[in-house]
Amino acid sequence: CKCIRCREAGLSKKKSDPKDVKLKRIDYDSSGGKEIFLSYEDKNESIYGFLRLRKPSSEAHRDEVGKDSCIVREIHVYGKSLKLGEKEENEIQHTGLGKNLMQEAEKISKEEFDAKKILVISAVGTREYYQKLGYSLYGPYMSKTLN
Repeated sequence: CKCIRCREAGLSKKKSDPKDVKLKRIDYDSSGGKEIFLSYEDKNESIYGFLRLRKPSSEAHRDEVGKDSCIVREIHVYGKSLKLGEKEENEIQHTGLGKNLMQEAEKISKEEFDAKKILVISAVGTREYYQKLGYSLYGPYMSKTLN
């Protein structure tokens, strides 16, 4: 199966090295906006982490989402859950994949969509992580001005 769940790193019987992952990108139109799916995958197409970036349509229905904004709808790095700042040998989390995905989303937002702001749909428990990346609370989102 080629779905995200079946391709989650660690579930496949195929062995691979997390150091050999490559960033992949898929672009598509959705609901009048643009979607970009970024993923870190190995040669067996196992997914180590992914991010869904959206450039909303002009009909976005939240005041916080302006025409100069992009939204990170979802970001996930697979592996054992670890506390912020904690590391474990041979674990996927806390190896920089999430930070790299966020940096790529910021770059795409600024360079391809001329966005001035990027928003993240964030759970309360992950806000500290985004604050470390320069984001601050803006309504229900974490937000960062793109310079």
